[in-house]
Amino acid sequence: MAYMLKYDSTHGRFDGTVEVKDGHLIVNGKKIRVTAERDPANLKWDEVGVDVVAEATGLFLTDETARKHITAGAKKWL
Repeated sequence: MAYMLKYDSTHGRFDGTVEVKDGHLIVNGKKIRVTAERDPANLKWDEVGVDVVAEATGLFLTDETARKHITAGAKKWL
């Protein structure tokens, strides 16, 4: 993911800093949590203070499945 951000084939090279440290992506000094969780209910959004989740995977299309983000601690999902 860091490589794709640094060397994007459409937008060209990223003119900032990108590194990976302790399972996080660090972009220009800002730490970004990276996850690979298949079940949104296990994402622990409340632990990182997430207010709104934009569900864009295309996998959770029903109210029942997408609402798992709320179960995980998000206040809203789109």
